[in-house]
Amino acid sequence: MKNSLYDSYIRAIKWASLRIAERGVVAFVTNGGWLDSNTADGMRLSLADEFSDIHVLNLRGNARFAGDQRKKEGGTGSRATVAVTILVKDPASSGPARIHYTDIGDYLTREDKLAKVAASSSHQGLEPRTIAPNAHGDWLNQRSGNFAAWLPIGDKQSAAVFGLYSGGLKTNRDAWCYNASREELEANMRRLVETYEADRRAHRTSSAATTDPKQISWNRSLLADLDRKRARTFGSAAVRRGLYRPFTRQRVYFDRALNDMVYRLEAVFPAGDMPNVGMYALNPGAEKPFSALMVDSIPDIALYGSNAGQLFARWRYEKVGAGDDMLAFDAAGDGEMVGGYRRIDNITDHALETFAAAYGESITKDDIFFYVYGLLNSPDYRDTYAADLKKLLPRIPLVTDPWPYIEAGRQLSDLHLGYEAVEPYPLVRLDDPAPSGAAAYEHFRVDKMAFAKVRDPETKKLVPDRSAVVYNSRITVSGIPEEAHRYMLGSRSAIEWIIDRYQVKTDKPSGIVNDPNDWSREVGDPRYIIDLLARIVTVSLETMKIVDALPDLEIRAGDSE
Repeated sequence: MKNSLYDSYIRAIKWASLRIAERGVVAFVTNGGWLDSNTADGMRLSLADEFSDIHVLNLRGNARFAGDQRKKEGGTGSRATVAVTILVKDPASSGPARIHYTDIGDYLTREDKLAKVAASSSHQGLEPRTIAPNAHGDWLNQRSGNFAAWLPIGDKQSAAVFGLYSGGLKTNRDAWCYNASREELEANMRRLVETYEADRRAHRTSSAATTDPKQISWNRSLLADLDRKRARTFGSAAVRRGLYRPFTRQRVYFDRALNDMVYRLEAVFPAGDMPNVGMYALNPGAEKPFSALMVDSIPDIALYGSNAGQLFARWRYEKVGAGDDMLAFDAAGDGEMVGGYRRIDNITDHALETFAAAYGESITKDDIFFYVYGLLNSPDYRDTYAADLKKLLPRIPLVTDPWPYIEAGRQLSDLHLGYEAVEPYPLVRLDDPAPSGAAAYEHFRVDKMAFAKVRDPETKKLVPDRSAVVYNSRITVSGIPEEAHRYMLGSRSAIEWIIDRYQVKTDKPSGIVNDPNDWSREVGDPRYIIDLLARIVTVSLETMKIVDALPDLEIRAGDSE
């Protein structure tokens, strides 16, 4: 993503460095993302080489964070991180730059931060610490020495655990391509296709295309298709099940022609009746804490919110005979035949050989799959290698005893895939009397859930009560254990994802309404959403029981640093 280096501040810093030549001082107040981003590693290496002293005051302030990270910003702050940087060139100094770094601290409001800076009098008053960068250009959150030597979870250039992996679905028109109602989704996509085809038949080009956002949503590829006069059709088979956010199923229109990017998802979910499962892991460079979730349907690229991820599936499919965008093989090849496709084991033979050499011939590819999922959910693994997971896709070490991780992976997989069938947690008022039949759908209708409010005894302000949820004007459920909020997916707890996503949303440009109550009707269960909330409490508690029971991470001799 070299385009990130065209940031105006980054270019200005380079210009200023050239402008002062061999002697001088450069000072900037900038977005602080470059201090730790993967893209800016070369920039950090260059600055350390060009300057003799670098002073950094990290004021932080990312108000987009949620949960504990948001609390560390005192509940206030800018939309982006802020850093004050002073770069000094002194020809009398030799060697790499001395980097003096100050973090403003946790739990400070904007006013607290400004007061702390004002009281410091000088940069020394801020009590900076000296940073020794590593060879990768890491200043903060430096990666470990052994992580990169382990087996890659996926790598296009070398042997890895998984033979194929894919980004999630990127539609660039989510309001059109996702909906809780199959009927609404079909109507929206038919209207889009009909509008496109009307423009194409009228010989319009991209410069004269229909601009009404209620009729169509353009992106660069669709405009290019119009210029090339490519016909587009609606297909009912393209309406599939997708996972838009954690534990949030939606109908999705999955079609390479009308999605922005499908990556290699067609080899993972080639048709609606082709079963598959896989773990969707957050990409390196994400601002959110690392997460991995087992899925059995097409994941959205932003499953965890604003950051992308990668899907590591148990199987991949290859079409038998020539087909569009699919590699053709003859019928004599290996793999089980399913509906015109060959199902190929996506755990590599190299991975099996590596694990068998360490643990014996009894270990299977299924065991390896669940071992990886158990490991990726291990708090010890995530905490110890948090900095590495910001820089690289997960690497898989061999532990002294793999079986607790294999069993944990199996249990977590069953729990996370079968979340709609687990026993709902017995929340207070969950089972209050309710009407039956058609009236039940209105009784359990949700417009927008929220945590109940309580008054803080110290500040006297109303604050969220995370033990209770105002479900609708008739129902408030309570009794959510605080322990349940420990299960985090990205920067939100699983419970917070349900509260955030199960609300009626209207896309302003198109006027399209996405109503989660339609999903209740799709599955024929008026209690679906309220029971889902209670089920996710159970899932959260059971998840934490499983991961807390994992042993301390002990890397096998020969696979450690």
